Amino acid sequence: MKNKLFAYILITLFIFGCNNQVDGNESMLDDSDLISVDIVEPTPMSIQKKNSGEMKYNHPKIIEEVDKVENIIDGIKDISLNSKIEFSIFLEALEITGMDQEIISLEEMTLLVPSDEAFNTKFKNEDLNNLISDKILLTNIINSHLLPYKFKEKSMKKFSHLDTFSKSLDIETINKKIIINENINILSSDHEVSNGFFHVINSVIIPKGIESDDQSYNSLEDNAEKIPISELIEKDLLVESLIKGSSIYNFSADFTLNIQFNEDGNYSGKFLCNRIFGTYNLSEEGYLVINQGASTKMFCFPPSDNVELDTQEIWEFILNEDIEILASTEYSKIYFKSIDGYLLLKEN
Repeated sequence: MKNKLFAYILITLFIFGCNNQVDGNESMLDDSDLISVDIVEPTPMSIQKKNSGEMKYNHPKIIEEVDKVENIIDGIKDISLNSKIEFSIFLEALEITGMDQEIISLEEMTLLVPSDEAFNTKFKNEDLNNLISDKILLTNIINSHLLPYKFKEKSMKKFSHLDTFSKSLDIETINKKIIINENINILSSDHEVSNGFFHVINSVIIPKGIESDDQSYNSLEDNAEKIPISELIEKDLLVESLIKGSSIYNFSADFTLNIQFNEDGNYSGKFLCNRIFGTYNLSEEGYLVINQGASTKMFCFPPSDNVELDTQEIWEFILNEDIEILASTEYSKIYFKSIDGYLLLKEN
């Protein structure tokens, strides 16, 4: 027992002495004995999802793509597919006239779109066929359905009339519904496209002047037939009026275009107070092409500046268009018709 106690005391003393020796050694070290060591912080590793490999943190929020607002043509086609209402006549008219691209290019617009049923109700089959073949009338009709600003249906209710590119529309609101020109209703409204809105209507808007008998295009079609240039040879033709788009120019016999064609491909005549002469030919499609000629240089004194400016419209018309020649035996009229309008002439 004594031996065990003595051994325990020796071990305790030994451990105590070693600790004192270490402390004494540490106190003897100075700064020169220390080695400087740079401690490099560990770079945090990206934490990844095990199932997809996407970053778990700082991952950008994914935003779903928003459908782009479509152009007017695609919008009308979509409505046709979804509603089973056909718009093939109006779409064909837009394409024939090139107004489809014109409308798309507008910064702002509102279009009133008549259905096929609206066209078939307004026109007989024969008249509808004539309409589709006439770019001038088609353009006027489309312009009568085209407004230059964006209008939702509720915005239209604020006005008593709205001006299209061709005519002014009368607007009434009855029982919260819009009535256009007394009998035209909006069937489907507020279809938004990239540059405005379109509304489906139940009738066709006819431009002012086309409805009247004296300016009716149908009377021109019914009484006029295409004729060859040979039937005009050596005739003295005098321009009475120019119908260009929605504009009508009338001329007096003293201040207008007077022209004769000969069989050698030359023309001559009078323009205002000067003599004119030049050449003409027929295009491969059979259209009359009147080439720029020469004239005398007399100074003219028309009764007003408007007379000279209006008469200049004639010359610009026949020099820049392929002309289709038509004649009406009933009224003894000659028509020089082009895509932008027509000249009405008579034999002098």
